[in-house]
Amino acid sequence: MKMKKLLAVILVLTLVMAVFAGCAPKGTEGDGGDGKTEAPAKFALFMTHMSNAFTIELSDAVKAQAKELGVELTVNDAAQDVNKQISQIETAVNQGIDGIIIEPVSVDGILPAVKTAKEAGVTVVIVNQQISDPSAADCYVGVSNADGGEMEMTKAAEDIGGAGNVAFLFGPMGSDAQLGRLEGYKRVLDKNPDIKVVFESTAEWDTAKALSLVENWLQANKDIKAIVAQNDGMALGALKAIEDAKLQDSIKVYGLDATPDALQAVKDGRLAATVSQSTTSQGTEAMKACYAIANGETRDAEILVDFTLITKDNVGDFLK
Repeated sequence: MKMKKLLAVILVLTLVMAVFAGCAPKGTEGDGGDGKTEAPAKFALFMTHMSNAFTIELSDAVKAQAKELGVELTVNDAAQDVNKQISQIETAVNQGIDGIIIEPVSVDGILPAVKTAKEAGVTVVIVNQQISDPSAADCYVGVSNADGGEMEMTKAAEDIGGAGNVAFLFGPMGSDAQLGRLEGYKRVLDKNPDIKVVFESTAEWDTAKALSLVENWLQANKDIKAIVAQNDGMALGALKAIEDAKLQDSIKVYGLDATPDALQAVKDGRLAATVSQSTTSQGTEAMKACYAIANGETRDAEILVDFTLITKDNVGDFLK
């Protein structure tokens, strides 16, 4: 009888332990149920737009690195709309994203969304265009846009002998690239007082808008010697207007991004120069940094890649 009671007690205790084992948590949030923390696996990329060769190359580089790391990556296109980009970021944060990479539409506009993401424990890496408060994010991967603008404008100034009328085509006003590259242009203008800026306007990275603007400028007959564009798409639009007006022998055009069409135009002697900002490296390093930081590793607050001036002399090194 005593043996039966003992067996009954053991059976009850066994059942109780099984119940508690089933109800107990399998581990901390984010682990695989075995007490070991899982590596962050969900990331998102937020692009200003996806309408030219540069942004496509940048996003492709991020996607390729995410695939190599074996993580899920969602790509978002803000179509140059800061409010849309903010909404996209907030949605991703609410869905429990591990890390985000942002090419910001505005240096100031997305700051609230960046801070919200950080407060939620999300890793934030800014790529290509810096924000006005870099400390709000974990890391910036990109370039010094002022240095790129200076490199481009220095070449233009040399080619026109440090004197004459020039025109500038800007990216979206208030973006880091627009502000930084203009700062670089001004550095060169300060050293070349005989260069006069007769036209300057934004074409918002758009080839067709640049074409229309330059057509109007040429009709004003300001004897332009050079047009310096803040990206290759606008440079190619300017080049089309100049060639249509048969002024290609008197007006030089400069771009930035080293896109395939621009490189070919440089090789053909149509575009005076472009500047590479190591686009693929930016995307690759941004994804690496975001993944590493999300996994608790440390990275420098700023990771910069180099610019390279590309002319007819070295374009062969860049054409694929």
